[in-house]
Amino acid sequence: MLSFKLVVLLQMMMMTRQNVISITQGKVRGVVRDGFVSYTGIPYANITATMARFKRAGIAPLWSETRNSKSMTCSLVSNAEDCLQLDVHAPSAAGSNWPVLVWVTGGSGPYSPGKIVQEGIIVVIVYHRLGPLGFLCSGDEEIPGNAGVKDVVLALRWVSDNIVAFKGNAAKVVIAGQSFGAAMVEAVLLSPMANGLYHGAILQSGSALCPWSFNYDAEERAKALETITDSSEEDLKTETLLDARIEDLVAQANKLNVPYFPFAMCVENPSKKEERLLFEAPYDLLSSKKGSSVPMMIGYNNNEAYVFVSILREANALRRMSRGASFLLPDDLKFLNERERKQTGRLVEDMYFKKNATMSSLLAYHRDAYFSSHIHRSVRFHSSTSQVFYYQFSYSGDLGVRPEPGMAKRGAAHSDELAYLFSDGTLDGEEANVQRRLVKLWTNFVKHFNPSHDGEVAWEVTRADSFRLLDIGTELVMTDYPHARTQRMWDDIYDKFYYTRNRIGN
Repeated sequence: MLSFKLVVLLQMMMMTRQNVISITQGKVRGVVRDGFVSYTGIPYANITATMARFKRAGIAPLWSETRNSKSMTCSLVSNAEDCLQLDVHAPSAAGSNWPVLVWVTGGSGPYSPGKIVQEGIIVVIVYHRLGPLGFLCSGDEEIPGNAGVKDVVLALRWVSDNIVAFKGNAAKVVIAGQSFGAAMVEAVLLSPMANGLYHGAILQSGSALCPWSFNYDAEERAKALETITDSSEEDLKTETLLDARIEDLVAQANKLNVPYFPFAMCVENPSKKEERLLFEAPYDLLSSKKGSSVPMMIGYNNNEAYVFVSILREANALRRMSRGASFLLPDDLKFLNERERKQTGRLVEDMYFKKNATMSSLLAYHRDAYFSSHIHRSVRFHSSTSQVFYYQFSYSGDLGVRPEPGMAKRGAAHSDELAYLFSDGTLDGEEANVQRRLVKLWTNFVKHFNPSHDGEVAWEVTRADSFRLLDIGTELVMTDYPHARTQRMWDDIYDKFYYTRNRIGN
């Protein structure tokens, strides 16, 4: 018995040693999973002073002892250094030169990448500063803006320097994200800061062209927050944006009367002290073809706006429709007078609600107004310079967003595909097939920059004359973009009342 225990102990010691690797900062110890090893909570950058928490982070810290894996706790109210960490999930199978998927979180997760890693992919989950710390943009040297996206660039540099230690291939890196994470990924594609650090990209249900991801009025929002922070409230009156508690910044930011998120990406002013992420607005960069040209997968879910059902009910949106659709128009549109607003409202009403003022038509409107129309415009720009594999995820299963009482869920809601890509659970029947297909398509792209490599469907590269896309439902079917008619309307509306009325000088 003693000899058996000794053998077990020796085996455990060997496994422990095998799961300790050396990176540029020191040694890290991983945790054995089913077919892979997870190295979590690795710092990829550092903030050395409170006054620097809005700026680009500095060099990653070093350590002398072996660093154990730990769970991430990044949130809106976390200290900056708590968010400047990443997780590396690497296959435990014999092999090397694994392709790398760098996943940019849109929020805090969770992300369980086991199914992807088991296909022979290293998955790096990147956390970054959120909320005011990540996206406050005042236009000056102290708060230049886009700190959260610059974090992602630093993470990519870390991957370039360290992924070989995990047997990864730094020459085959695909950067990906969903929702705001996808918008951040597109910003990385448009910035010279990250040139050469990635070789493909995946944008899921988001774009830097979505108005909720970019602020033309960033400096005005920062001034508004400063006004609130310098208010007469006893607990805030001595604070400034630079030394205010994070909890106070987040609480006051939520009081701002602005559409969408309080803070998003911005164009930065020239600076001698810090690299600029965005020199121009995303629309201007894309329309002038200044972004990177790499293979891409871009798509949306066919019922994105299902997540708004309860909000629309609380707002009595259907009842208010009897007085016209103008109240639905996105707040970011700039109308010079009420006549322009009403005319645009009538266009929307005729397109979506003519004899059809239902919750389903409201959801179709919100899907196009806030997601698919902007994503499609992004596809149009990228497909003129890059190979773009365009998709629509339409499967409605038991995973993902739960059905709302009294409102059937038809198709895929915002974020539903994540429940299949990042689920380690065992699924049955049709759901198992959907998961298998999604994982195979995504990992094929990471490995070969072609999602249909050796697959069951020939996924065509989209073209400007048809915008063919792959519908991913119970089956895989190539089809034309199904919203061409509404797309023309949204293109016209945003050209007239958004892009031509928002200009940022260089």
